Formats: sequence, structure tokens, C-alpha cells
Amino acid sequence: MAISNGESWIALAIIISSVLTAWFMNYRTPRVRAFGTLLAAMGCLAIVIWFVIILGTGILENPKPNQTPMDSAKPIMLWLQTAVALGAALMLLLAAYRQAKTSNALELRLENESDRYGFVSRMLHWTTAILFIILIPIGIFASMIPEDTWFRNHYYVVHKTIGVLVFVLLVARLLWNQKSRRPALDASLKPVEHRWAHRAHIMLYLMMLAVPVTGYVMTSFHGYPTYIFALEVEPFWGESDAYIIWGTFHKYILPYLLYIILGAHILGALKHHFVDKHEGALKRMVG
Repeated sequence: MAISNGESWIALAIIISSVLTAWFMNYRTPRVRAFGTLLAAMGCLAIVIWFVIILGTGILENPKPNQTPMDSAKPIMLWLQTAVALGAALMLLLAAYRQAKTSNALELRLENESDRYGFVSRMLHWTTAILFIILIPIGIFASMIPEDTWFRNHYYVVHKTIGVLVFVLLVARLLWNQKSRRPALDASLKPVEHRWAHRAHIMLYLMMLAVPVTGYVMTSFHGYPTYIFALEVEPFWGESDAYIIWGTFHKYILPYLLYIILGAHILGALKHHFVDKHEGALKRMVG
């Protein structure tokens, strides 16, 4: 199916807005950082608005035929992700309001410091995080669109373009970590919390690398191209039933593992900040 310029422009707009949001969130002056947080909130609200729009397509009620029984859970997952996006938007709006009231300038070095991440790590982290959060619901919905729907390929162009960029950003982050050592965990954490925090980081990296890789291999074995904006990259090997195995990992096993690990990572950070009162927990990467 041919690629129009429209979906490439949409992918580019999502990427640019993600980079700008990450940039503003780590800017020196608090008002600009508050604006960056506001942009993040608007991004979450955009997911909610997008979900309302796709409700009108009728695809959630009449998706393409299920390949496995687990496909029937996709509408529920989209509802849950939309609810989380709405909750995150409200929290970010409150955070932006509080940031705008402060006068603390943020002085960041490019490299990581002993107790917090530097500007490069923060840009890579937040840009990747924003794009990945967008990638998940787009991918779920794209897999539900019937074959003959006119906008089906539009979603795959955006989904695959962002997926390729997420993979590149993750590789860049891993290389940067070799050059600029990550800051140590908060000394107030218990040994068991240190171990689990370290394991969670490793698992997150593995999951976020595995998801785009398995998606690319699955697509290639299925005989479909990979898109990078308007560039259509044909598979490097022939079609094979192996796409079923890779698809099982990409569509079912890895996403649910990622939900668990990512949820534990976020809840752990919030617990350290609000319950344990470890003020440095969030400030290592925010503010």
C-alpha cells in the first residue's frame, strides 16, 4: 500500500513535540519547565481525545477477527490506558502549576553527576518515554483495524517510524551510559530496594529493546515492509511462519511484561518520594 505524506508528517509532529517537551521540562528557568510539564499534560489529554475519536470509528466494537483469545482484551487495554492518561494529565497539570510558583533555577551539566542525571540523559530518557507511551496505544489500535480500512496503513507508518526511533534512542542511551556513569541510587534505600531498583532498570531496557526488535522481525517474516517516515524498507529475508512466534512475543508476552515492569518502576519512584520521603528519588531525573 502506498505511503502518503500525511502519515509521515504526523509521525514527525509527534517526534518534534516529544523532543520539545523533554527539552522544556529540563530547561533552566522554572516557568519554562512548567510549560514543558504543561505540554506533557497536553500530550496525555491528546491520547484521551484520540481515544474518543476512535470510539466513533466503531472499530473497537467490530475489530478485525481475533488471531488469539488474548486479542479480545485489546479494547479493555485501550480503555485502561486512556484512564491512566487522564489521571496522568491531571497530575501533570497540578505539577505544572506548582512549578510555575517556584523560583529555583535548574543548573544541569551535560554529563551525569553523582546524585542526579545530566541534560543528555534526561533528554534521552524523557523523549524515549514519551514516544514509547504514544507507541503502545497506537500499536494496539493498529492491530485491530480491519484489513480493508483506508487509514490502516497510516497507523502502521506512524507506529513503525516511532518504533525505529525508540530503538535508536535506547541504543544511544546505553552508549551514553558507558561514557557518563549513571548516578548512584539514594543511599537511604534499603539493600533489597537497591537490588530491585537495579533489576527493574535492566528489565526495562531489555523490554524496550525487545519490543521494537520483535516487531521488526515479526513484520519482516510476515512479508511486510518497515516504514521510516516515507521510506519503505523491504524485509531482508523471505516470508516464514516464524512470524507467529515473533508475533506472540511482540503482541502478547512482551507488552504485558512491560506493563508490569513499567508500572512497578513508576510506583516505586512515587513510593520513594511520597511515602518514604526520599526527596532525591524523583529529583535525579526531574527538576
